Amino acid sequence: MDIKKILKDTAVLLVITLVSGLLLGAAYEVTNPIITARKEEEKAASYRGVFAEAANFESREDLLEQSASVVSGAGINAEITDVMAALDASGSVLGYAMSISVSGSQGEIVIAYGYGVDGTSMGIDILTSSETSGLGSKASEPEFKDQFAGKAVDSFSVVKSAAASDAEISAISGATITSNAVTSAVNAGIVFGRYCAENN
Repeated sequence: MDIKKILKDTAVLLVITLVSGLLLGAAYEVTNPIITARKEEEKAASYRGVFAEAANFESREDLLEQSASVVSGAGINAEITDVMAALDASGSVLGYAMSISVSGSQGEIVIAYGYGVDGTSMGIDILTSSETSGLGSKASEPEFKDQFAGKAVDSFSVVKSAAASDAEISAISGATITSNAVTSAVNAGIVFGRYCAENN
């Protein structure tokens, strides 16, 4: 056994590992702000999509601090991760745009949701999803997500048939878990949106 060779090989591996780690760290530092900015732009575009009549959006961290207790108090397993007041050109509050995270069949689903001050669900958009392609991924298609828009209900429920009322959402065929997850996220948005409107 050649101790010098072992020490030399160990030193080479150590240097390679150190350099690789430094390069990965540098790459992260360069790309992370770009990725974060892109996600924020996508979220802003989604908020404008669910609140087309809003002229501006204003962050409401003060309301967000209460979201966990409001949502859990309603018995809904979802997390509000962002909330912004949707304002008209004069600065009056039209409602609230929020990001809501929930567990789907394959992992986390994050939606953008709009809640009008009159209690109307303005609509949803899927921000992040790892649901199965061709099944749960259909949650981002208009046929499913447009069912939530323009309806003033206390909560939605999923049905496997055609919806018979505004409060019913037709499930995606073969993706009931995803359908229920997105609907739970919207129901969390309704509960929290109502809280926001009452505590503006």
